[in-house]
Amino acid sequence: MRTTCMLLLLLLYGSCEQKVKKPTAEVAQVPQEVTLKGYYSKSDQSATLHTCAEGKKYRVIDATGQLDSLYHLACLPAPIAGEAVYAVLGGTLSNDEQTFQVQRIDTLTAKNWRNACRGWEFWCSGTEPFWSLQISEAEGGIFFKDVGAEEGYAFKWVAPKTDGKSTWTYETDGLKVTIKKGDCSDGMSEIQYRYQAELTVNGRPLKGCAIRNGEPFPSEE
Repeated sequence: MRTTCMLLLLLLYGSCEQKVKKPTAEVAQVPQEVTLKGYYSKSDQSATLHTCAEGKKYRVIDATGQLDSLYHLACLPAPIAGEAVYAVLGGTLSNDEQTFQVQRIDTLTAKNWRNACRGWEFWCSGTEPFWSLQISEAEGGIFFKDVGAEEGYAFKWVAPKTDGKSTWTYETDGLKVTIKKGDCSDGMSEIQYRYQAELTVNGRPLKGCAIRNGEPFPSEE
C-alpha cells in the first residue's frame, strides 16, 4: 500500500512539473556571410549587384565605407555614367533576399573580356589613341571608353546587320561599328586577333581589333 502511494505521489509531482514548464525560447538566427560575384553599378538613387551565376539583382548597402571610392577608381580613366564593374563581395542577405549588405570587398575592377560574366557579342579595342568598346545584348548596351580623352559613352544596343559569318554592323545615334572577320594586330604586341573593327563615334573614325565571344581568346591560341 505504501509503495502504491509513493508511486501516485511521484506521478502527480511529474504531472505538475510538466504543466508549469515554460517553453524554450527560440534561438535567433544569425545571418550567414556569403560571397557574391557579379556586376556592381551605382547611380544617384541606388547601388545594385547583378550576380553572375544566379542572375539575381540585389540592392546594395555598404557597411565598409569604401565602395564609393573604389567604384570611382574602377571606372577611371574613362567613366561611363552608371557603368557596371566586376565585383567579388562578401556580406549578408536580408531575410527577403532583396538587399545585400557588403561587409568585405575582395575585388572591384573594370570589366574586360577576361572577367566578363554576363553575355556579350564583341569586345573591341584600339591603340593610338587607346579606346575600348563592348557590345552586349544582355546588358542592353554598347559601351565605349576613350582612354585618351578620359570620356565614356553608353549607347543603346541594337541588332546588327550581318551575314552571320564574317560581317556585323551595329548602327545607332552617334555610333556605327563594323566588325569584319580577318587577321588583325593591335600594333603594340604579338597578339593576333581574328576580327577587325572600324568605328565612327560622334563623327570620329577609329580602327582596331575585336574578339568574338564563344571563340578562343587570343591568349588561348
